[in-house]
Amino acid sequence: MNLIDFTEFEPFNCLRERIGTDKLGYFELFDPAFHLTGAERSQLDSPGVLQAVDAIKVLPDSTLALKNSRVLAYIPNENWYRQRREYPSYHLAWCAELESIRQEHLNEELVLTTRLSGDYELMKLRGEGELTLVNHGFVVCKQCLHKLRYKDFDLYRNRKRGYSQKVLSDFHLQEFYKIYQQYPLSFGSKPASVIEVSLSSVALAGSKKKEET
Repeated sequence: MNLIDFTEFEPFNCLRERIGTDKLGYFELFDPAFHLTGAERSQLDSPGVLQAVDAIKVLPDSTLALKNSRVLAYIPNENWYRQRREYPSYHLAWCAELESIRQEHLNEELVLTTRLSGDYELMKLRGEGELTLVNHGFVVCKQCLHKLRYKDFDLYRNRKRGYSQKVLSDFHLQEFYKIYQQYPLSFGSKPASVIEVSLSSVALAGSKKKEET
């Protein structure tokens, strides 16, 4: 059976001319190995998917992904931040902090999610040993912005400190994903190259020398 060559199909070409486009459409066959199912998309949106830190997929531009969607990642354990006296933050890229977690806490699990919010769920252990989920405010990881040089953000140059602080203060996930399309990521006939972070990764977090100010 011979399939129609739709690039030569006159009714379609007339329609393209009428709507004023000279570009051909693109269709990618669904493959559940590379593309999120409807159920997976719903789960990513809420509550998210648990993933071991050493199994997180990293795209060539250093952003994080699950199948054909960019994701953000965060540690869902309230005690993690309490012990370090840190405000909870989410990660958008494979940054120095995630590398440090992988090196020192290999079995640590992070939540991957596509939900765009300022609040995410944390597990809180109460005095009686009861585990509950609480919503908590989050901020973007500064190391991630530095890794991506998002809007020329630089964590270490003193002369750019004021500018970088403004980029951080004005940061919004919705704006970020206008630059880094969240979904769908197109792989063509095969998935785009991804970097699976492994124990052979160089550069421990903090081992890089800070850039000269």
